[in-house]
Amino acid sequence: MGRLTTGDRTFNVLNNVLLAIFAFLCAYPLWYILILSFNEGRDAGLGGIYWWPRVFTLDNFRVILTDHTILNAFWITVARTAIGTIGSLLVTSMVAYGLSRKELPGRKQLLLIFLFVMLFNGGLIPFYIQLIHLGLINNFWVYVLPGLFSIWNMFVMKTSFQNTIPENVVESMKLDGAGYTSIYFNIVLPFSMPLFAALGLFTAVGQWNDWFTGAFFVNDLDLQPLPTYLQRIMSTIEASQMISSSQMTSAKAVSLYNPEAITSKSVRMATIMITILPILFVYPFVQRFFVKGVLIGSVKE
Repeated sequence: MGRLTTGDRTFNVLNNVLLAIFAFLCAYPLWYILILSFNEGRDAGLGGIYWWPRVFTLDNFRVILTDHTILNAFWITVARTAIGTIGSLLVTSMVAYGLSRKELPGRKQLLLIFLFVMLFNGGLIPFYIQLIHLGLINNFWVYVLPGLFSIWNMFVMKTSFQNTIPENVVESMKLDGAGYTSIYFNIVLPFSMPLFAALGLFTAVGQWNDWFTGAFFVNDLDLQPLPTYLQRIMSTIEASQMISSSQMTSAKAVSLYNPEAITSKSVRMATIMITILPILFVYPFVQRFFVKGVLIGSVKE
């Protein structure tokens, strides 16, 4: 490798500076929300807080953790994310593996149908009517069943299976009497873990952040996920009305926090952090698979 020229070094410095500025602009809003969530709400209303809490408190989180509605919404979100992600990966990968086999009858026609459906859909009203006929309105499974199959992920998985699954291994297993189900669980899944990790992360983030489904297809407050609850808080002028008055009264009775020092804004900041942090913690566990998983099905060898 040759020595870097002056122009190359200048470019590297400018590139690093620009990337550092961009990283700061992306990270600071999250940091600002974090420090406000740990700061006394009444004090935060005075302004002047930019880098760290001025009056540190956990009262904002105590309000949330004593609110049954928020806790229930949190567990609804966890359940739909876990079930929806695992189910989507299994169903989508099974369809993708079937379509990756050239001996599948009507394979080309099925691929054209899936491509057409991915590009054109019936719209929101037909989808809503379909959910009514399926009995999924005001039902927990409205978060899971419609998202079990992703056509985009299916095409990515199909390309990956065709490029990465050794055909000679598949043929040898067939000679040993293995069927397609055995090949799928013993060959396809182990070879495709990086791809599953990357697509699973995208699916989990989509499930966790989805507020639309709970807002339009679920009227029961006990079935609404955390993003929908947060959206209602952010879109309500008097956000403090969203905080359970019974929980506020009971918490005040046992002196869990000082209600005069809490504002609706500080509680909203704490709610945002509870919404963001759990899915954010997933990234380090799949980071080593991420780049390989994204690229593995994108280029045909």
